[in-house]
Amino acid sequence: MSPMKVALLFPNLDGSPQTLDLGVLYLATYIQQKTPHQLQVIDPTFHRRHWEEYVKERILELQPDVLAISILSIYFGYAKEIIRDIKKYWKGPIIVGGYQAIMLPEETIAAEEIDVICTGEGELTLAHYLDTLQAGGSMGDVPGIWYKKDGKVIKNPARPLVKNLDTLPTPDYDVFEDLDRYLFFLQRLYFVGTRGCPYRCTFCAETALEDIFSGTRFRERDPRNYAREIKFLYQKYHNRGMKAAHLFDAVFTFNKKWLSDFVDEYTRDDFHKRLPYTAFVRPDAHNASDEIMDLLAQSNCLQVRMGVESGNDSFRKEQLKKAGCDNESMLKLFAKFNQRGILVKTFAILGFPGDSREQIDQTYRFCKDVRIQVAFFLSYTPIPGTPMALSMENMHTSKNEQKYSFHYSGGAVNPGVPGWYVPLVLWKAYLYYGLRLAWTVFKSAPVMFLPKVLPRVLLGLAYGCQLKLAVLYALINPYFWPGIVRQIRPVNASSSILSGLFPAILRRVQKNR
Repeated sequence: MSPMKVALLFPNLDGSPQTLDLGVLYLATYIQQKTPHQLQVIDPTFHRRHWEEYVKERILELQPDVLAISILSIYFGYAKEIIRDIKKYWKGPIIVGGYQAIMLPEETIAAEEIDVICTGEGELTLAHYLDTLQAGGSMGDVPGIWYKKDGKVIKNPARPLVKNLDTLPTPDYDVFEDLDRYLFFLQRLYFVGTRGCPYRCTFCAETALEDIFSGTRFRERDPRNYAREIKFLYQKYHNRGMKAAHLFDAVFTFNKKWLSDFVDEYTRDDFHKRLPYTAFVRPDAHNASDEIMDLLAQSNCLQVRMGVESGNDSFRKEQLKKAGCDNESMLKLFAKFNQRGILVKTFAILGFPGDSREQIDQTYRFCKDVRIQVAFFLSYTPIPGTPMALSMENMHTSKNEQKYSFHYSGGAVNPGVPGWYVPLVLWKAYLYYGLRLAWTVFKSAPVMFLPKVLPRVLLGLAYGCQLKLAVLYALINPYFWPGIVRQIRPVNASSSILSGLFPAILRRVQKNR
């Protein structure tokens, strides 16, 4: 029997090269390295303006037996649009996995465009599904899928999660045909050494996933293997534009012993001096203790990414269930990171259910503090299955593509907050914080500012990326991180934005007092 031929589609039609999808990466690598089947990734990210022709050419070239699609909820509308177009010239089974299928299985399998869904982690399930198709076996023997048969939906039992993440193969980024374009824009590759999260923030997908998998989803790889994997892939890709490692672990610093082992391996033979990295860090005393900050600084972590979510302490604690992260404590942590030469990037969300205009404004103002070097704002999107989404009554739009959009949704319907308010403040944030970031980046490398930024903006627009996102991704280039680090200095709680933009003026004023 011949191996199955599979087309694995990543349905990104918004034109923004925001990340290399790790779900697609791990699925493709596993099928290519651990099974006899042939797989090709189809990624229209850089082909938005002519995606129909691009996808059709790839499908007709491969002539796949199966079309597999990894879907985030924000791309579900895109996926259905692409499938409808594909079905005009190709007939075959379509299996869908990813966050959408896991968290909203009933909605996903109900879509007429879809034949099979994967209800859990996809590596072993997709391999088993392909083996069964190849052998002409019964789909009822494949745990972890729901499928349609004779007009009915058959729901197979769930497949257990992969217990030992180190049994999965090292990701092969060459599965992405446009890898060099990604590296041109992002200058980094993405890595993950854990799956899941032990915290239960009400708005986060990880909380919904923990509920689905009965609290067993948080798992850690061997931290030394994780560090060695990054080293190996740096050797493979550094000549193609890899300048930094982007660690995608939800709680990278949760386990101090695990982190210490990672740092010990990462700094071996001074490797850390060649490759800086950025990591998620929860802004609380447990995940950002002085000892943990020292480990991050020691291993050349040049940027931490932290979710402040809201500028209101009580709302963050009571409604978002993110305790231990009050404003005063976070600002002190930000200052400590800056003192160690680590940049702080924050994420905030506007338009939560229960948000008021005052709270939205408070969130906007909080991020003006100079201890925050990059402030990133999103509009609230009801991630399926999360406690906050389940309790929400309505959004300010009825369109699915807009409802599931971190950049374009109008937020939840809240008393006293008109539908135009969240998009207005979001644009205001893009403008103000974008200009602030541009100024910071310009100061870090005045001569190279335009040569590094302008080509990425223009090419992003040519590929179909929205202007604000094209500018954003051009400005967060890791090339500028060392120069920005040289600018930051310890600041006290009373410092204003003036001290960040015009430090020389501020020092002169203080000297003449």
